[in-house]
Amino acid sequence: MVLIENCPPGPLLFVINVINTICVAFNLPNWRDFLPWGLGDAEKNGLLSHLLPDSISESLPKMPSYVDFLAEHSYVRSFSSYYQFAFKTPSTSLGVLTTPDAMVVLLVLVLILREIKRFVLPKFSAVGRHLANISHGSEWVKSNELKVTKFGEYLYRLLFHSSVSISGIYYFCDKPWWDPARGGVANMFIDFPNQPIEVDMTWYYLIQGAYNIDAMMHLFELSFVATWRKPIAESGRIQTPLNIKWSPTCRGDFQEMAIHHIITNILVICSSHMRLTIIGSMVFMVHDVSDVPVDLSKLANFMKWKTSTTVCFVLMVIVWLVTRLGILPFYILRGIVQNAHIVYTEGVIDERFARMYTGLFVSLLVAIITLHLVWFLMFIKMGYYLVNKGEAHDLSEHKKGEKTIAPIKKNQQ
Repeated sequence: MVLIENCPPGPLLFVINVINTICVAFNLPNWRDFLPWGLGDAEKNGLLSHLLPDSISESLPKMPSYVDFLAEHSYVRSFSSYYQFAFKTPSTSLGVLTTPDAMVVLLVLVLILREIKRFVLPKFSAVGRHLANISHGSEWVKSNELKVTKFGEYLYRLLFHSSVSISGIYYFCDKPWWDPARGGVANMFIDFPNQPIEVDMTWYYLIQGAYNIDAMMHLFELSFVATWRKPIAESGRIQTPLNIKWSPTCRGDFQEMAIHHIITNILVICSSHMRLTIIGSMVFMVHDVSDVPVDLSKLANFMKWKTSTTVCFVLMVIVWLVTRLGILPFYILRGIVQNAHIVYTEGVIDERFARMYTGLFVSLLVAIITLHLVWFLMFIKMGYYLVNKGEAHDLSEHKKGEKTIAPIKKNQQ
């Protein structure tokens, strides 16, 4: 059992680790000797005296790479051997996104997703243009080309979120961590970090990771316009060669979305490295299921179907409450806080690392939940417009909100 007497809280350990890393990088390994008031005195249990082992990776099992797989089975490099490695073998290096094998596949998947979008988005937008011509008229289409383009993005997101939601439910609905009768969330840490990473989990994580990386890239592409210019202006003033400005297509909730995407990608990469894929898969499912009615409501808004929009909006609010503001904080997050001690009381992981990384993961999840609450309040404001004014403003799309529903008319579906 790796228990540390008077072990400080996780956030403090994280700060100590950051300070130590910086000082060692500047050739000051004995920085604690210069601290006043005994802060670095280990004998007096100084606040900054605790040392961390060199790396937590030493406590994590090594996942066999493709090269290891070939050597173990006496295979040669071929398509069939890689197929066996990637799609038939559990607990390989592909299940850890920080390994070279997984990084290569992740990059390929990001490129594939971007090519798929480049091919299908114009076609989806053409569908939106056709439907808008029928419901709104050609003049509306000419003056709202940006909305027509967004229709293609909404449809693409709906298809992706629906597909991964169905896949996630199919693969993981019978897992014990979703069943309180079989231990529920405690299963996230039982046998950690030696839990097998099944092939389904491996590819679920790879696809989700690629999608989230692409989504973050797409957000910044929509939000900024970058142009090259001369380093010396005509006035003689020195200026940066790269001129970056806000784009007119920037989302109204850019700051929230940017923070959400950055935190999400940190959690995806770190949870995979730390073998916390069970927790990650649960968080993925909560987000994907709740994104489906969000995408549906945006499509209904575009078509100006009052009844359909109202139904989708109510469904969106209910699902958001149940998943992102219910299951995520009160089942998943609470389960992490209550059961994380298992990883060090069983002597698997050094307690200092366990406390530090638990605090870090919990803090990031709390930040995401806070953003969910901010968006929920935005939904309430949108609902006010829908009920009292007969129209909805998509406050996430533009700085001042985009009117996406025309005034209520009779006989609208």
